[in-house]
Amino acid sequence: MMTDLTPMEDPQGTSPLTTRPAGLLKRLYREEWDAWRKHYRRYFKYAARVLGAGFVIGFVYFLVRPDQEKKALEFVIRSFKDIRLEGSPLVLALTLFYHNARASAIAVAAGWIPFLFLPILDPLLNGGVLGLLVSVTKHQGLDVPRLILTKILPHGVFELSAVLYATSLGLYLSEAMGKRALAAWRKKKGQRQGQPPPPPDLTNFLETYPERSAAESESLAWNVFRSFVLVVLPLLLIAALIEGFITPSL
Repeated sequence: MMTDLTPMEDPQGTSPLTTRPAGLLKRLYREEWDAWRKHYRRYFKYAARVLGAGFVIGFVYFLVRPDQEKKALEFVIRSFKDIRLEGSPLVLALTLFYHNARASAIAVAAGWIPFLFLPILDPLLNGGVLGLLVSVTKHQGLDVPRLILTKILPHGVFELSAVLYATSLGLYLSEAMGKRALAAWRKKKGQRQGQPPPPPDLTNFLETYPERSAAESESLAWNVFRSFVLVVLPLLLIAALIEGFITPSL
């Protein structure tokens, strides 16, 4: 008996070619949520506290030392010299996205150095810059709440969330690499002392994504990279679009 359905359709009218990617994306973000709860969340909290501390330190310091504001502001402007504010909103948004994505990638990559937790410097510096901007605005007699509500908050919610998430990835990576370096050193030390090597651990082959994330260097790097692509880059893109298209008109 003939039917209306083509080989690419199901009775609900959906195509496997459209449902499979959606199912894959859902699975990826479900696993990312699992990784967030079991690995990244506690580092995110640390990063948020450091961001707040950086803001307070920056604001108080420049509030009592206005003579240092100009030098600090010039340094910040030089660091953003590749961003052309006079371009089109799209060019501005893409430039901001590239600049912020590069900075976040560097913060995550700093986590490859074991136990130093260098990525924590990223939220500290971002908080300090925010404190500087608020201090400059206050000294110039401008409306500080308006600055925060119109020029910082709309895109900052997404951008700072991305900064904190990238920092949590870097901190997680730094601790994991440190633990592996320590385990390798203990294993090598045991072999030098004539102790037999421990039997291979085969349980990792049966573990799910969150537990497997601490198994191999390649798996660890891939999981961090995937988290960066799934969470950090979309947040930075949204922030850049808001800052390029909406913030200038506020």
